[in-house]
Amino acid sequence: MLQDDKRELLVREYEKTRDAKKIASAYGVSVSTVYRLAKQKATTGTVKLQVSRRGRKRVLSEEDLIRIEAMIQENPGITLREIVETLELNAGGETVRRAIKRMGYYYHRKKKVRRISKRDHARYMKQTQRG
Repeated sequence: MLQDDKRELLVREYEKTRDAKKIASAYGVSVSTVYRLAKQKATTGTVKLQVSRRGRKRVLSEEDLIRIEAMIQENPGITLREIVETLELNAGGETVRRAIKRMGYYYHRKKKVRRISKRDHARYMKQTQRG
């Protein structure tokens, strides 16, 4: 990988001579690297490593996070599905849950309660009294 100062020299030489093959062999890079760095310099104005642009981009914007927090403040019992549907977010429930957790809120999913009939409840009570 070329350091920023070598990248600058490489592009400067290319702008002078326009001989990509000669510059590529002198710096030990491919011809396509020379062209790519020249194009990067023309479009962005710099040939520095673009570390901040790496990786997957966030699905939820800062505006989305502010809207989510406002909804939680307004209605603390709101579900993840309601947040996603109401705000028409382009994210799933798990993404929203992680964002809420990063905000410092605690999300607790309601546990399903098993409902039994009266007849089964009476039978259960008899069994517990025997044992």
